Amino acid sequence: MEIHCYNISTWSKELLACITHLTGLIDICFDTNKKEEELNQILFPTEQILFDFIEVLIRVVSYEPFYKDISNQRSEDGPMFVDITLHFILNILQTQNISCHFQLMTNLSDALLLRVTNKSIPNQYFFYVYSIFGEILSEEKSKELEFTDDMGNGYFAMLEQTWQQPSKTYKHLTVSVLLRAFLTLSKNEFIPQKTADSNKLCLLLEMCDDYPIVYDIIWALSFNKDIQQQLRSNAPFMSKLIQLAKQSENEQIRKTIDGILWNLELNHENHPIDDKHNKKVFDIMISYSHKEKALCKQIYNELIKAGYRVWIDFDQMHGNVMDAMTQAIEQSNTVVICMSEQYRKSNYCRAEAQYAFQRERKIVPILLQKQYKPDGWL
Repeated sequence: MEIHCYNISTWSKELLACITHLTGLIDICFDTNKKEEELNQILFPTEQILFDFIEVLIRVVSYEPFYKDISNQRSEDGPMFVDITLHFILNILQTQNISCHFQLMTNLSDALLLRVTNKSIPNQYFFYVYSIFGEILSEEKSKELEFTDDMGNGYFAMLEQTWQQPSKTYKHLTVSVLLRAFLTLSKNEFIPQKTADSNKLCLLLEMCDDYPIVYDIIWALSFNKDIQQQLRSNAPFMSKLIQLAKQSENEQIRKTIDGILWNLELNHENHPIDDKHNKKVFDIMISYSHKEKALCKQIYNELIKAGYRVWIDFDQMHGNVMDAMTQAIEQSNTVVICMSEQYRKSNYCRAEAQYAFQRERKIVPILLQKQYKPDGWL
């Protein structure tokens, strides 16, 4: 691909088919083994090799005639190649923690912006484009664009159509795939507000029993004041949350629901704190994403060596995580916030940071990624 991506116009039908199937093979391997670090090392032994390959994918996906074929339905090869390439880019973004690198590559944003203006392109292509934008666009950039309403409307239209199908599949998209992408999008401020304004929360509530990921989405949405009000006014769902928080056998679901219920408390300043938990036992609490545990452990070790009393959750708290988080912040003088793309996407981290700010703790932000620029709620 690296050799041939500079002369796409000369590709024969056979070469296009060959590259399409090779790319599809790598994409499938990458998709089905996304948790296997060993496979990632085989495919991309260095970060630079990954970045170079991304450049190739972007150059290919920017080739305009492929999209004319999609619109005119003249050929199966070009559209299939675009479909696989967009899916592969999305896969890389969702698994490799390099969104900030993509944000610097304006040629990808420019290429995809051209696609969303073409209303004749099928829904699945809009899905990939919008999902990629959800991963790479900063909150500030998202607000500048004029298609954010289309993005929200498009997602809900696809999700509703897919949910209504007996197979839960529509135009090659499944409910699970759509919800996974929507979870990422929900971390952008305009999506919770769009959800509230369009009264689409009820659609998500219908899906909770079949798709537990919806609880994660609702937690992300519930940082929005209008969403909070809509949830509080839904008495049956509130009763369901309270019951699941006590009785669910799935610990992760219980933790997520505790997070939702925490957001729905009207006044955290009046959150009861035992006197024994109100003493400043620690100099520093480290708030971080568990996906960056190794680096944060180094920070912890250096602070301990320097004589500080440090609280950090290495083993992921059990029981009511929100109560444990509250106690840790109340017992600490200073909260170190380890900022990164993963931190911004974490509901746990957002709750910790907001509570530390609310309780007027000294906050020390540090950047874990060189190219990362905090945005949105962070």
